Amino acid sequence: MKNRHTGFLTSLLCLVAFLGSAASAARPSPAAGQAPSISLKSDLTIGVEDGDENLMFGEIIRIDIDGKGNIYVLDYKFRKIAVFEKDGKLLRTIAVPEGQGPREATDLNGIAVTPDGTLFVNDMRKVIVYGPDGQYVRTFLVDFTISSIGCPGTEDLVAIGPHGGKILHVFDQAGKLLASFGDTFTPPAEYEPMKEMLMCGAPLLFNCAKDGRIFVLNPHKYEVSVFKNRRLERVLQGKSELFKPFQKMGRGFVSTAAHIVPSGEFVFVCFRNPDPKAKKTADVFQSGKQVGTIDVPGKPYVADSLGRIYFAEEEGFPRVVRYAVVKN
Repeated sequence: MKNRHTGFLTSLLCLVAFLGSAASAARPSPAAGQAPSISLKSDLTIGVEDGDENLMFGEIIRIDIDGKGNIYVLDYKFRKIAVFEKDGKLLRTIAVPEGQGPREATDLNGIAVTPDGTLFVNDMRKVIVYGPDGQYVRTFLVDFTISSIGCPGTEDLVAIGPHGGKILHVFDQAGKLLASFGDTFTPPAEYEPMKEMLMCGAPLLFNCAKDGRIFVLNPHKYEVSVFKNRRLERVLQGKSELFKPFQKMGRGFVSTAAHIVPSGEFVFVCFRNPDPKAKKTADVFQSGKQVGTIDVPGKPYVADSLGRIYFAEEEGFPRVVRYAVVKN
């Protein structure tokens, strides 16, 4: 188990280093860089620089919402999940200690929340489950590596990771594997033997919309597969100099990761960049076509039923900011 975790983290560090260097050297092409006629207007901020420790964050790596609009924030540095009402009032905090026990996590790298408020915590080879009241329910094991999880508006869990020729896997709340779908992405011939490897057969990250759609970036070309009801619905084709295909670099492998969030008629694709000084942008798709690129204030994670997008911002201090998408 430990060796698998160490290998994953090494690959992830290679990914981060690659993205940082790529983003600082590249700029979107003129065609993709046109600004669409939309803007972002903030209406809620959660987080403070000092004062109430319950409202201070160390490193926000995931945001999700339930059917009531409650906001769940995963803080990797402070190893906690903070839950807020839709107006920003703190409801509870769930601590996730480091370790290998049932309520502990070695690789605390993701959360997912169902409409009813069941909370899943991803530890790559196991999932910790909390009820809507925030109480621990169970922990179940997974016999393959899952790098990211989500809930597409259902009470089941969806996880991503190449396994048995498929990349997306549906689990019920007890941990039973219900279905697998989505073929592993086809790599260039030189990487064909590695298609069951993280970052090659499937990306590290994916996004679930609350309307049932699932968005997955092809590691080998700028294409976003959109699934619904466990079927491929469409493929969005984009163009950006920030996208780099899966490739060998030094002793490791690297691959571009992205946060993909829909809002109304738009889909935002924000390539992940850990450099806080780098300019953050998102490609915008409308009606299946790439229509431009806009500046964004941070990393987008999820949109609510009104299309408001929840960003993790880092400048100054970590915080969650909710933005409405406004047509100009």
